[in-house]
Amino acid sequence: MEAEALIVKYIDILSESMRQSTRKYKEEANGGELFNLTITQLHYLHAINEMDGPTFKQLVEKFNVQKSTVTDIVNRLIKRNMVYKQQSEEDLRVFHLYLAEKGKELLAIESMGYYHFACRMTKCLADDETRQFTELLRKIVTDIDK
Repeated sequence: MEAEALIVKYIDILSESMRQSTRKYKEEANGGELFNLTITQLHYLHAINEMDGPTFKQLVEKFNVQKSTVTDIVNRLIKRNMVYKQQSEEDLRVFHLYLAEKGKELLAIESMGYYHFACRMTKCLADDETRQFTELLRKIVTDIDK
């Protein structure tokens, strides 16, 4: 089997294992609410968190979608108390979006689920292998978007 085919096979196995691991962690942490989010809503939560107060227009540009799409998704997140909007002091026509406490909590639960998965993944490695694995991942991540 060629290297790429093996890599695909292992990525599939790791992906399924990560889903199971994070699902288990979320259930234990009472993060079941995450299961009720669509992947798109989760992407929006991450974007709002990373962009620190983006406007609707900035989300339109980031996701390359219609403003009505952004408005619909954001309104659903607002309804679920995951996001709130705040009117700009400079331009009253503009609203900035922020994570509400519930949104922050859900992203923290998700992050801890990933952390627990990383621990499971590296528990069979010696310290030097973990460092080597981490360096290889850094190299891949750095080069993948070029």
